[in-house]
Amino acid sequence: MDHPGHPLYVHPGQGAGRFDNPHLYPAWYLTAEATSAIGESFADIRSWKDAMFTFPQVPGARKALGIYRLPDDVPYVDLDNAQRLVELGVRPSQVVQRNRPHTQGLAARIYGMQTYSGVRWWSYHLPQWRVYCLWDIDPEVVEVQELSVSHAAVVDAATSLGKLIVV
Repeated sequence: MDHPGHPLYVHPGQGAGRFDNPHLYPAWYLTAEATSAIGESFADIRSWKDAMFTFPQVPGARKALGIYRLPDDVPYVDLDNAQRLVELGVRPSQVVQRNRPHTQGLAARIYGMQTYSGVRWWSYHLPQWRVYCLWDIDPEVVEVQELSVSHAAVVDAATSLGKLIVV
């Protein structure tokens, strides 16, 4: 759990994510569906092939799909809720824009409320995909699935994003 490659490992030096604040909390970026997890992870790659699953930072490792179990009652701020945005003084465009200083500041403010364990918003790539950034959680690993371009979630995400799969 405390070493790269373990499904419960969170890199302590993270900070590039939209809602990261590593000085306050380790951030888990999760989705409710495998397709959106794959899409979020690989959307910026033009042609999808098995080589994209290599993970050179850990010799011999490959990226995989982690399936986790969380409590049903994890409290989070839904940034797709207009009333919640009004309460926070945030405009929808401020959530969807890739303005990390703003979203990281918003997450730090929500974390400081000590009421919530994260946020949920819509994917930049496909708005029907819901993405979570959660903190102060202890996920349970249910399964780790090996990835290839023939994995059902990879095929579905590639199709949804209009990506070319190269075999």
